[in-house]
Amino acid sequence: MGCVNTITEKLSSLQGIQSVDISLQSGSATILHTATLELSKLSQAVRELGSYQISNHTGIPLQVVTESPKTPASSVSLSVLKPLLIALSVVTLIAVALEIPRPTPTWQHFLPNFMGAFFFIFSLFKLANIKGFAMSFKRYDVLAKYVPFFAPVYPVLELTLGFCYLAQLWLLPINVITLVVMTSQNIGITKALIKKTTIQCACLGSTFSIPITPITLLENVVMSLMALGMIVSIVSA
Repeated sequence: MGCVNTITEKLSSLQGIQSVDISLQSGSATILHTATLELSKLSQAVRELGSYQISNHTGIPLQVVTESPKTPASSVSLSVLKPLLIALSVVTLIAVALEIPRPTPTWQHFLPNFMGAFFFIFSLFKLANIKGFAMSFKRYDVLAKYVPFFAPVYPVLELTLGFCYLAQLWLLPINVITLVVMTSQNIGITKALIKKTTIQCACLGSTFSIPITPITLLENVVMSLMALGMIVSIVSA
């Protein structure tokens, strides 16, 4: 799936292309575009990634469309979101397990444990293919678009945040950092949802092809609220 995601991101970056849907099973790619496309340019783009080529097997001339069909976010099947839901479930179980040995479980301990487990697990998927992750991340994250090297460094930042949360180190500054980076993502995701743009979510790196949906936004908003709540709790203590 990593190769599919890399090729998808490469083709999507070309001028005039609205969306790209690649099927491994049929070995085909459906490209929606608003400008005349040349197969030679498409092939040249994918050849830069390796020994790939594109040809028009249908024999139908590449047509120009005025608007790409919009797929409502609510129509995304749960099977597509299953990796994300599984990852979030595992994070929750880890946070709960870390609280069980405590005589009196508290939110003050649960929240850092949850966020630490979240960043640890999600960073592993990003670190598996940093280049593929960065390509997807730059398409919607505000900081990644305008701050050089932020996208490639972000997986390491997540790993560091996870360590600090679980070790209960520097909770005030790491919560501030978390709130900033999550807000940056929230803005980009909200814009993509409003425009109904088909963009791959980079939350699990390029390992899985998961589209941005309201669930993606909800996940990030919850993390932002957790960080904000801990900041208020620490400052007011």
